[in-house]
Amino acid sequence: MSNENEENESSEGETIVQNFLDRISTLELRQRQKDWYLIDVLAIIDGYALEHFEVDEVSGDSLIFLKSSLLFCSPELGVIRHYPRSLIHCFVEDRRVKINEEDAFLFRGELFSVTPESEQLCWVRDALEAHEIPEVQWAIGKWMKWLNQ
Repeated sequence: MSNENEENESSEGETIVQNFLDRISTLELRQRQKDWYLIDVLAIIDGYALEHFEVDEVSGDSLIFLKSSLLFCSPELGVIRHYPRSLIHCFVEDRRVKINEEDAFLFRGELFSVTPESEQLCWVRDALEAHEIPEVQWAIGKWMKWLNQ
């Protein structure tokens, strides 16, 4: 039974890796940046079971959630930063209760690390309009599930 579970997890992890690479290939990144993901990042995550991932379609930055840690990847900066789950925190801010004209968002989730400033993680999901809130809540729910494993 244990081998069957391991095989299923391995297969699911491989599917997530392929979905991640497919997503990267659709981004409007320079070829050098895509190659960085396909060669350097893939070499580092090879053999790890990915839980899930998020990609910022504008910057090309990504978060890769592993079993007990996450990787922040930035092709522009050329960095891959590893954060143990114990250093990651999540804040959620709902401004629908008291809407202010000066607010840039209605709803926000922030995943951040407690690390030195030059190594800090700050991954933000914003909802600028009400119809975007469910998608942000869904992402935050995945973060919380991962954080509480």
